[in-house]
Amino acid sequence: MHTNACRSAVLDAVEALPALERETLALVFYRGMSCDEVAARMQTTVDVVRVRLHAGSRTLLAGVGCGL
Repeated sequence: MHTNACRSAVLDAVEALPALERETLALVFYRGMSCDEVAARMQTTVDVVRVRLHAGSRTLLAGVGCGL
């Protein structure tokens, strides 16, 4: 897949995620926050943060080819 097409596919897949999963992934992977920090910021538990990370990551990997 071409780089631009791959980037577009990833962005589309991220936008299609449920809002809480998208926010959780962004805080961990783009802001570099720990699960504890994300849990405090989102007023939830670390276990919930981990579930959202797992679900969001699994959805992204399933929905985007690009050789990932």
